[in-house]
Amino acid sequence: MGDVSESWEKRFRREVKEMDAALRGVLSRRQSDEALRAALEELARRPAFRSFTWLWGPALNARDRVRFRPLMLSCFSPSSITAAGKWVNPWTGENAAALEAWLADADRADDVELFRRLHAWKLAGLRGPQQAKTWREEVVRRVQAAPTRAARHIELAKLDSGWVRLDEPTALALDAVDAEAARPFILAHLPWSDAHERPSPWDTLRARAQARGDAALASALYRRLVDEPTWHRDALAFARTLQSPAALVAALKEHHPESHMPGAAQLFVELAETRGRDVVPYLLEHLRSVFPRWGVLGRKNAKGFPDLLALAWTRDWEDVWGALLRTSATPETYDAEVRRLVQDTASLPAQTRRRLLLLAGAGGEWNLPGLGVARVQPLTDATATALYARFPELVRGPFRMHVASGWRAAYPRLVTRALEANDEDLLDFLASRAAMHTPTPRDTKEWEQVLDALAAHYEALPKEGGVFARRAANALGALPAYAIWNFDALVEKNRLARLFFLRSDDFYLAEPRAVRDLLEAPQIHVQALAFRLLGLDSARAREVAAQNLDLLQATLLRPLHRRTRHAAFAALANAAAHGVEAARVLVPRVRDAFALPDTRYPKESLMALLAHMLTRWPELRGLAEVPHVFGLPVKGDGA
Repeated sequence: MGDVSESWEKRFRREVKEMDAALRGVLSRRQSDEALRAALEELARRPAFRSFTWLWGPALNARDRVRFRPLMLSCFSPSSITAAGKWVNPWTGENAAALEAWLADADRADDVELFRRLHAWKLAGLRGPQQAKTWREEVVRRVQAAPTRAARHIELAKLDSGWVRLDEPTALALDAVDAEAARPFILAHLPWSDAHERPSPWDTLRARAQARGDAALASALYRRLVDEPTWHRDALAFARTLQSPAALVAALKEHHPESHMPGAAQLFVELAETRGRDVVPYLLEHLRSVFPRWGVLGRKNAKGFPDLLALAWTRDWEDVWGALLRTSATPETYDAEVRRLVQDTASLPAQTRRRLLLLAGAGGEWNLPGLGVARVQPLTDATATALYARFPELVRGPFRMHVASGWRAAYPRLVTRALEANDEDLLDFLASRAAMHTPTPRDTKEWEQVLDALAAHYEALPKEGGVFARRAANALGALPAYAIWNFDALVEKNRLARLFFLRSDDFYLAEPRAVRDLLEAPQIHVQALAFRLLGLDSARAREVAAQNLDLLQATLLRPLHRRTRHAAFAALANAAAHGVEAARVLVPRVRDAFALPDTRYPKESLMALLAHMLTRWPELRGLAEVPHVFGLPVKGDGA
């Protein structure tokens, strides 16, 4: 153990030096493969183990490539450190020969995954353009030498690097050898381009693909590599020559660029003026290609955006007009259009309402595994208040996300109007957004005004009959997942959050439906509040916990923070303490949880939970859980 006062630099150097010595000692020791693997798995728990892949990787490969392959893959890292704590390229050092042998073994065995990692590691040690040049030459050499299509697929898979790009001569050479095998590899390694620097259009390969009828490759090459003038010229040519609307839309979609084109809106205007409604299906699908740009004074609309917006409004293309404002306008332009509609008293209310509905909703979405982000145009406080005065149901419904408070706005005037109207649905939503805002010194007095007004409103609600509990649970249930980053700072600085999370325990427990709403909330801190309530030492908490057994038992298998899991364990213990039937359901679930592979799962606390249940309900014990007490033998027993 190092001195607690040592700096991080000294600790780092000490740890890498210790790791180097430990690895050399383990690798030089005469022992079985099982013992060696166990020793290395133990070392893998310590810092810097992965950074010594250059040392232990070749040694394990020489020992038994198959047996140690899982360990090599799971702990593989191209980050390389010496015993002195220096970052090095081991492919040029004393261990280069051993690494080359490792790479050659993976190559001979056609171990695609391991070869790909090793080869990319070696390639990263080259400088600048030499990386791409070396990779391209090797791709061509290997594909040309492969005797069969299956072999060519394997060679291409080995060199399927995610960061090196092809050039046209290399792609032409691959296509000449085996067009079918090379197509997915070429498509996966096309160069990226932007508005300022675009690669050559690869006209030779594209013409070759068109000549043999490979429309998919030709279209992909065009969409990735086309420059804006060429796209502009070709799109207008389609509009002039293709008479069928369906054929025109298909051709425009097939040739729509994958990269950003600053003049997209200008082209859309010309297409619309040339062919009218024929191009609307294409426009609706690709309006997201038009988005605001940054200027000296901040964001401004894209070139051609005002003309396209005016054209859509003039021709009564409300679908294009609404989608363009949602997806492509600056917040200022969007807000001005909403305000113009609200103030338009000459049009029929039904028509204005329909147009407003076209502007409501997300303008774009980005979805990743476990995470989704939606882009929504915000309204100013003045516009939101005017919209609420004329169409309050729209603010409560479709426009609700457009008035979500945040760092941009607190909506004090809208909150005041909602309080005056006692609009419960809107107030609960506004409170959900205000309750997750951590005030900062930069905040204006508007935020203090909003938090004080909402907190006073909820504090004044009747506690009898569960009125306050239901309203507070509604607000907390609307909190989005992952919306709270620093809970302690939030409850310290936000009066409304303190009321909801810390000062209302008895009121929630008096209303079981509110507690269930908290358990089903998407925000984990709201769920943790419910766990804490159901874990309190009271008969009421035990009764409500047993009523929510179906939701609580799922926490045994969910990934939770350690503190939250302990709160959930307390709620489970209360549910089991309420009656034997609840315990009878929970005990098998607790036993099953011991098999979870999560090393951070607090199994000792789980054991305590099980012991608590079996102590309270001994009839649920298994044979191995019945205690046996042995005393001294009684005289006459023949001991």
